[in-house]
Amino acid sequence: MAEMHVVVSTQTVGDDASEPFFRGPWQGWRQDWDGEIGFRFRAEATFLITSLGRFVAEESLAEDAEVTLWAAKTQKKLGSVTVGPKSATVDGYAYSEVFPRIVARLGQEYCLTQTCRRGMRDPWPDHCAEPAELQEKALAFARNRPEPGLLCGAVAQSSRFLGGVYDFHGGFPAFQDMDEGRRAGMLNFKAMPGIATIPIQPSMTVYGLKQELEAVTGVPPIQQELSWRMKPLSGDVLLTSEGVASGDLLVLAVRAGSLAVTASRDGTARLWSMETGQCVRQLSGHRGHLLHAEFAPSGSSVVTASQDSTARLWVVETGQCSAVLEGHTAPVVSACFAPSGASVVTASQDHTARVWTIDGTCSFVLAKHAGAVLSARFSPDGSKIATGSTDCTLRLWDPTFGEPLLQVKDHGGGVFLAEVSPDGTQLLTAAIDTQGVVLRDAASGAVLQKLADGRLAHDAAFSPDGCYILTASCDWSARLWTSSGQMVQELQHVAQVLRCRFSADGSLALTLCANHAALVWRVPDGELVQSFSGHSGPVTCGSFSPDGLQLITGSEDCHARVWDVASGRCTAVLAGHEARLEAVRISP
Repeated sequence: MAEMHVVVSTQTVGDDASEPFFRGPWQGWRQDWDGEIGFRFRAEATFLITSLGRFVAEESLAEDAEVTLWAAKTQKKLGSVTVGPKSATVDGYAYSEVFPRIVARLGQEYCLTQTCRRGMRDPWPDHCAEPAELQEKALAFARNRPEPGLLCGAVAQSSRFLGGVYDFHGGFPAFQDMDEGRRAGMLNFKAMPGIATIPIQPSMTVYGLKQELEAVTGVPPIQQELSWRMKPLSGDVLLTSEGVASGDLLVLAVRAGSLAVTASRDGTARLWSMETGQCVRQLSGHRGHLLHAEFAPSGSSVVTASQDSTARLWVVETGQCSAVLEGHTAPVVSACFAPSGASVVTASQDHTARVWTIDGTCSFVLAKHAGAVLSARFSPDGSKIATGSTDCTLRLWDPTFGEPLLQVKDHGGGVFLAEVSPDGTQLLTAAIDTQGVVLRDAASGAVLQKLADGRLAHDAAFSPDGCYILTASCDWSARLWTSSGQMVQELQHVAQVLRCRFSADGSLALTLCANHAALVWRVPDGELVQSFSGHSGPVTCGSFSPDGLQLITGSEDCHARVWDVASGRCTAVLAGHEARLEAVRISP
């Protein structure tokens, strides 16, 4: 049978469906800088960029200039075009088409720059626009609004302007201006909400198509809503059984909502809607208490660790178990994804850690410890694995070949925390001893600083940027430190502090207190933002949403609660488990 294709789009688009990001004239021209100069923006939907453009100060441009689109995260060029006197001018901007089309992905940041030189004949806007002016003139895709609660490629304000960027030497524009509206309108892009043409086979399911779309758009299947002829498509149903044929147009919407996963000692994990508090999937199959659960970086799968000596991988979209990680001979206390999402490391009481591929194959057994492995995690860049054990040692491993890189033996008790700093140069360790939290050199393991004054520690964490360290100790205090080991703030509590975490942007800190409360603090000034009380038992686990606006907590009372950080209000109670919760996470 010949290969079939379906077209996936957020709306039916014609030949002239591209729309600009900016509209209208701007003020405040200049032409006195050299280098790559422009602005940055964040995609609030997934869409296709078709053209890049420059502002036209007079009737037409006088000379050519290069316009480049960059990926802010990787600092790589995604596309570059020449825009000049021969370019088509529309509504005050000259455009040149970019080939191949560039997919701007939901939530990703981009930089759009022009190669400038001092005294060039075409000036560029350098106006510090007010928020109201930005809102008025940034109107991409404004004609087509989605249904309430959906965010798709055809929404008003599909991109958010973030501010000016520049580089005097012509490379990636890493320097940012403080003024939010700086250089708005200097450059422009035209985009359309179409996503892709996807090849399909008669055996392809709706979920299989969603996986293909994830590769193209970066949007996890759980956030996708596909429809055909006004009929929703979901699950493992064959596309052909739904009547979908080659060339049909499927409409994609991207849900703005998030999911949460909870893991309980009742032997199950559950997936919940953060908006409604309803359980949407129950992950059943383990034969013992669940001790850990977390989402893959893409949000499309979950890994769980259990007392039954196994870990399991689950498909979020369907709730089905995709792989059983079998091989340990004692309880698995944790299971964590690599930053790439391509592998998992498990820690077990059988004295080993294991590295697995996501199809369930064991790549390596990390078997040098002489006691139960209490902690095993990848470094933030994925280049190392850190393990801690009841044998009073911590080790670093090469995740590619499974070879040991470093052993540290100076703790006097079981090492329950071993964490590598974001830049890979430092280690945090904590053990069941009186050394407190120890900051170390990652290359040698040498002690750089002992934090928390040698008190028994319960938890510690690096901030996402590595600038701060948070510690929780038995003296009813949490402490905030610089990366050099200088104490910045002492956060007083009314009971022992059991856990501590940073928000994804590092601006907030979470502490869990033995008095059944969760507290949120501002970083670095140590101001108490909220104290969340409502559980009828000790709070055992908690984490922030990726944007830091929500918090989820789990308790011995068998419930999880979702909180609005700004107001302190409980927005949902996740009830259904029959035993203590050991882990709660919000999807990426």
